[in-house]
Amino acid sequence: MKMNMKTKMRMKRWLAVVLSGVLVFSLAACSQDVSHQGGSQTSGSGEQAVHLNLPESWGFESFYPVITPANSSSGYGITYYLTSFYDTLVTYDEKGELAGLLAEEWSVSTDGKVYTFKLREGVKFSDGTPLTAEDAARSLLAVPVNLGQYNGGYGKLSTIIADAVAKDDHTVELHLTQPYYSTLRDLCLANPFAIVSSEQLNGDLTAKISFNTVSYGTGPYMYGGDGDGKKYTFVRNPHYWGERPDVDSFTIKVIADNDAKVLALKNGELDFMSGIAKVSSESYQEMKNTKGFGAAVDKAPTQTYYLGYNLKNPLFAEQVVREAMAAAIDKGNIVEGIFGGIHEQADTFFAQSLPYCDVEQTTYEFDLAKANRLLDDAGYVDKDGDGIREINGTRLAAEFVYQTESVANNDMVVYLCDQFKKIGVELTPKSAPMMEWYAMITGGQYGVTVFKTQGGYYDPANIVSAMNPSQSMDPIIMQAGGFLPDGVNLINEVNSTTDEARIEEIYATILNTIADNCLMTPLYYTHQVALYNDKVAGYDFPGDASFTSIQNIKAAK
Repeated sequence: MKMNMKTKMRMKRWLAVVLSGVLVFSLAACSQDVSHQGGSQTSGSGEQAVHLNLPESWGFESFYPVITPANSSSGYGITYYLTSFYDTLVTYDEKGELAGLLAEEWSVSTDGKVYTFKLREGVKFSDGTPLTAEDAARSLLAVPVNLGQYNGGYGKLSTIIADAVAKDDHTVELHLTQPYYSTLRDLCLANPFAIVSSEQLNGDLTAKISFNTVSYGTGPYMYGGDGDGKKYTFVRNPHYWGERPDVDSFTIKVIADNDAKVLALKNGELDFMSGIAKVSSESYQEMKNTKGFGAAVDKAPTQTYYLGYNLKNPLFAEQVVREAMAAAIDKGNIVEGIFGGIHEQADTFFAQSLPYCDVEQTTYEFDLAKANRLLDDAGYVDKDGDGIREINGTRLAAEFVYQTESVANNDMVVYLCDQFKKIGVELTPKSAPMMEWYAMITGGQYGVTVFKTQGGYYDPANIVSAMNPSQSMDPIIMQAGGFLPDGVNLINEVNSTTDEARIEEIYATILNTIADNCLMTPLYYTHQVALYNDKVAGYDFPGDASFTSIQNIKAAK
C-alpha cells in the first residue's frame, strides 16, 4: 500500500497515541521458574524473601519513562511497569480522589497557568541521591524534548509547558502557556510525567544512555541489571520512601505466545500475570475455578470499545443507518457470551464514573424489530431477495476493518456481522495489523471499524482533544468535531478555560452530540484482570489499571 509523506508522518505520531491507548491490552508473556538470584534468600527483616515470576511479550530497551517508538521499537518497553520504578507528583487514591505522591501539597494560580508543588522531604532516588525540586523541574521540561515528533501523542499537557522552575530545594513551579483543566490528571501518567534523577539527563534534557541499563526513580523497585533480552530481574529499591511492599524481587521473562503464558502459569513457571488482551475469558474462568490459583477483576472500567463509522461513506453518513445498526447489537450477549462477564456493557461513550462524564445521554437499546422498522421507513429495501437492503441502486454493504488483536476480538466482529445481516446490512470482516489498519482507516478504506478509547488517566481529556482535526491523530474520533456546535472552537475553549461550570457544560454538549447523532456506538467497558498462583494472596488494582503495580501484590503468608 502506497502512502504519501503526510500519511506516513501521521502514522508515526499515531503510533504514539496507540501505544498510550493500548497500555491495558498488552500485558503478559511467559516465564520460566526463576528463583531469586543466589537461590533461597531472606529479606532484610530476616523473613524468607518473596520472589515472583511475571510475563511480558517483549524486552526492555530503555528504562527511561518517556517511551516512544523511537526508543522502544520492539514493543512498549517498560510502560506497564513504570509505577513500580517511578513516582509522579500526584496520583489518585483508592477512593478515586486526587492525592499527593511526590508532592505533599500543591496550588494553582488564579489564571490557571502556574502550578506550585511542595515536594516530600527525605525522598531518594534508587542510586541514593536525594530528590530535589531541580529533579522535578528538569524531569518535566525533558518530557517534550524526549517525546520529539511524538509530542502531543500522550496528551495536550506536554505541548503547553512553558517552563518548570525550582523555587527552592523542595518547591517546583510548572508554568503553562495556557490554562488546562486536565493538568493534574495528566501529571498522574508515569509515561511521560514520571520524575527521574536529573543527573541522568544531558544538558539539552535528552536522556543519557545510562537509562539503558539502570532505572533512576523513587519507586519501590529498581532494575537489577541482568537483562539479556529474554529475562529481566528487578529488586527492591533500598532507598524507597514509602511502605515496604510484600514482594522483594521479581523477574520478567519474554515469550510472545499468549497460550504459552497461561500454560506457564499452570506449570508453576509463572506466579502472576495481568492483561485483558492476553487473558481470554476461558482462561480467566479456568484459573478462577482451579485449586491453587486465583483470579481478580478490577471493578473500575478502563477503556471503552466502540463501533466507529466512516461518516464520509454515503451509507454510514445517514444517521438512520447508524441508529438501526446500534439497535441491532445485543451488548449483553457480547459481554456474557464472548467475554464471560469480565467486561461491562457500555451504553454511553465514556463510563459515567469518569470526570465530567456523569451526563444524561441518549442510549440505544437492543431491538431488532425497531432496527428493521427504521430502515423500512427510510426506504432501504431488499429488492432482489438476497437479504441485503438497497437504496437508489446501492447495496447496504461495506468492509468491517479491524485490528488483528485477539481471538475474542475476532469473535466479536463475526457476531456483529451476523447481527447486521438480520437487518439487511452486509459487512465483510477484514483484519489487519495495527499500522496497516491505521493506513486503511486514514485513507477512508472502510465502512465500519471497532476501536477503543485510550483508557486510564488518558480518558476523557485526550479523546476530547482528539476531536479537533487540526491536532488529532485519531481519524475516527476526529469526525465528531464536525458535528459540534461552533466546531473545534468548543474543543479549544474546554482546553483553555478555568471555569469548572463551563467545562461541565461543554462536556455535556460534546457527549450529547455524540449520542444524539449516534456518531459512535459504545459496545463495552473493559475491566483489567489478573491471574496468579498460591504464592499470591491477592492484588489491589492501581487507580490506572493499565499498569501492573508489583507493590500492590499481596504475598501469601
